[in-house]
Amino acid sequence: MKRVLAASLAATLGVLLAASPVAAAGKPLDVVKKAVITRIDKRLDALKKDSAALDKAKHLQAAHKQTLQQLIDGQSAELTKLRAKTEAETTAEALKADARSMVVDYRVFILTGPKVRLSIVIDTELAAAGKLHDRENADDAKLDAVEKSLDGKVDALLAIQPGPDGDAIRAQVKTIRTTAKDARATLKALNKSTRGK
Repeated sequence: MKRVLAASLAATLGVLLAASPVAAAGKPLDVVKKAVITRIDKRLDALKKDSAALDKAKHLQAAHKQTLQQLIDGQSAELTKLRAKTEAETTAEALKADARSMVVDYRVFILTGPKVRLSIVIDTELAAAGKLHDRENADDAKLDAVEKSLDGKVDALLAIQPGPDGDAIRAQVKTIRTTAKDARATLKALNKSTRGK
């Protein structure tokens, strides 16, 4: 859906660029401007939800929380500036540049959000593994393997930078997400096997 919207907006901007006399009339430009601002607002709303998720995370490590909060605060401030800039634009070319910046310079949906959610998941899984070690008949070897698989994954995730290659970003995030998913399955099985023992 997001790709369809992006393609639609790009097509609209392309029409404006190809028909500058129409764009100069004002109305088509205002329509595109409104669309870009709406998309910026959606990103700002998403960042607010990400910040709220950080506040509720019980097992997120302090250093990770600080890094993520700084990221969210920084992107919120810069997107707010971009919103004001977009409102003041008078050409289709400038709006096209703003629309591109909104996506490639921040990657709120495919990177920032996953950074927050996966960091919380991974740190929670590490905390769970630590608790399972204390259970009688705990499979320490498997728990050690889980901890090893997750070690450094949040730092690797936080190191991924936004940019124009969305597919590459998704691939990097997917690798870490798969590791977290596998760890969850193992922890769930270990929790079940040692419960009440």
